[in-house]
Amino acid sequence: MTMLDADRMLAWKNYPETRRFAIVSHAIIKRKNHLEWLAKNIQFFRMVVEKGRVCGAVRVQGREVSIWIDRKFWGRGLATRVVKKVSKKGSVAKIVAGNIDSLRCFIKAGYLPVSFRDGYYVFRK
Repeated sequence: MTMLDADRMLAWKNYPETRRFAIVSHAIIKRKNHLEWLAKNIQFFRMVVEKGRVCGAVRVQGREVSIWIDRKFWGRGLATRVVKKVSKKGSVAKIVAGNIDSLRCFIKAGYLPVSFRDGYYVFRK
């Protein structure tokens, strides 16, 4: 992933469905803030590409795994395949209560819930 992918990623992160289940804030992310944050964290991201098409982004930072998928590719099991591929024993994910699709994705990828705090579950592989 490069900074040239920033606007595409910002669109995925600002989907109403994504903002609804965000841990830090439900507010729309401003482009300036996103660019500053991404510039400091880009080394943790990889683009998700399938059949030559950019479908999303995955972040592996320390042991934590996060994923964003373009809505055109939702419902195809892509997120689960990517999470399985990038995860290792001890990987963790934070998933907001009610985010059924993410819960299913990480469970199918071999994660189990280990705790609940501040409105989100912590899952571990």
